[in-house]
Parts: sequence; C-alpha cells; structure tokens
Amino acid sequence: MSDVIPESLVEAFLRLCQGEFAFRLPRNNSRDAQDTAAFFFNAIAEELERMITSSIEQEQRLAHAVESLSAVLLRVAAGDLTAKVERDYRGDSVDVLAFLVDNTVAELRILVAERERRAEEDRQKLERLVEQRTRELRESLEEQKKIEQRLRELATTDALTGMLNRRRLFEVAEEELSRSARYKRPVCIAMCDLDHFKEINDRHGHCVGDDALALIGKTLRAILRRQDHAGRYGGEEIAIVLPETKLEIARVVLERTRAAIEGLSLEAGNERVPVTASVGVVEWSPGETLSDTLRRADDALYAAKTAGRNCVVARDDAAEALPGAS
Repeated sequence: MSDVIPESLVEAFLRLCQGEFAFRLPRNNSRDAQDTAAFFFNAIAEELERMITSSIEQEQRLAHAVESLSAVLLRVAAGDLTAKVERDYRGDSVDVLAFLVDNTVAELRILVAERERRAEEDRQKLERLVEQRTRELRESLEEQKKIEQRLRELATTDALTGMLNRRRLFEVAEEELSRSARYKRPVCIAMCDLDHFKEINDRHGHCVGDDALALIGKTLRAILRRQDHAGRYGGEEIAIVLPETKLEIARVVLERTRAAIEGLSLEAGNERVPVTASVGVVEWSPGETLSDTLRRADDALYAAKTAGRNCVVARDDAAEALPGAS
C-alpha cells in the first residue's frame, strides 16, 4: 500500500465527518490498495451509520416513552386506573420501565378496589346499624306511646266499666258546657241508673252486679254516638254528655240506649238476670253551672224511677217532664 492516502479516501472521510453516514466508496474487488481502502472505509461507515441510527432511534423511542408515561401518570393522578403504557416488549430499560409502571398501576387498581369494597361493606354495615337503631327507636317510641296511652286511660277511665271515671267525666262536661256557651250550641246531660241494682247484688252477689255494670259500659261505648261521652258518676249511676244535641234528639238517642240495655243477656248460674235502666235527661241552660244541670238531670232520673223505671224522662227548662217509657 502506498504511503500516500488516496484523494478519494480523504474526500470520503470528509463527507463522513460532515454527516453523510450513508456515503460509500465504490469497489472493483481487485483487492488492490485502493479497493482494500474502500472496503475498510465502507465497513467503518456502515458501523458508524448503524450506531448513529440506533442512537437516534433510541432517543426518539425514549422521548416517546417519556411522553407516554407522562400521559398515563396524569390519567392515574386524575383517578383513571385503567390507563396503561404501550409496551414493545424489547426487554430493554425503556420496556422494563413501562412494565414497572403498568404493574404499579395494576397493584394500585387492586388496592383501590379493595378499599372501595371495604368502604362499601362499612357503608352497608352502617346503614344496617342505623336502620336497626331507627327501628328499635321507633318501636321504643311506639311502646312509650302505648304506655302513655295506657296511663292516660288508667288515669281517665273507670276500671270496671271502661267508661270515663268521675274526675274525667266532670272535666269533659265542663269543656262541653264552655264550648256550648261560646258557640251558642245545645248540649244535654243525662243521668242513667241501673234498676234494682241492690237486689241484683243481694240475690246474686256483687260479682254479678259488677258484670251488669261492665256489660252496660260496653253497650254504651258501642251504641252512643262518637261525639257523646259516658262516665261512671258513682255506684250504679252513669252520666252521659250529649254535645250538639237538642232535648228532643237526646231523648231519642237515650231511648235507643235504654232499649239496648233492656235487651242485654246476663246470667247468674242457670238463671237469667233482667237488666234495665232508668234515664233522666235535661238540656243545659245558658248561665247554668254544671252542678245545677246535674241536679236537674238527677231530678229527671228520679221522675223516671217514680214512673215505674226502665224509661227515659226528659225535662225542659221549665222542669216539665217529657216521659218516654218502654
């Protein structure tokens, strides 16, 4: 080989230095010095081109990987755990990094799903607990209302007859008289007495007498109008308050009540015990006290007993008897 470098080789290296990595020297395969120089130059140029091209591709691939990873991480940060990095499975550092990111996101997805599952279980458990406590509280309140209602009943109801007791009877009567005075509406008060009650007790015993009173109380609760009030005045005497009722209508209502009592069936052993009642009724007069009205009703009751019992006597404001006998 000559000590002088061929001009073509010098020019080729200059072009290579200028970035023309695809430039190759022509060969004639003569294996002389010039052909050998071209062979080595071309080999150097091919390797250099491969290295440069590989470096450029790697740089572009790395830039694409960084962009892809950034996009995925942004989606993950926003809560999208379905995001994945596209892998080319080359097995190099870039591919390994994509694999690690995808695996981390998958693990995070599992952790979040587990956390959501546990949160849902806790929520359902809390809902069940709240529902149970609400039900228990509702049942407790309902039970409390029943107890309060029962206490009110015990405080206002006569235990034997189930009607109003004397204290509540007077309260209701005063309320109705006040309402009648305020609105100028009629109201009647009646006194009802079980006939021959002492004889029933003496002949059949007090238990039968109590049964008679209880039966009458049940009958009155069933037959009187919803607006009417019946209460045990004392012993076998019962007072009845009839709001919004004129004397003539009150007599009709009480006659129906008397007939219902007469039709009751009470037995003592094998003997049928007749049950009848006498009733006196008056209409309240404006300015009159409850005591005055009750006194007049009691007078009407006495008139009914004098008239032979088992009848209804109504008295107007002039204290005239209007009997309605059976």
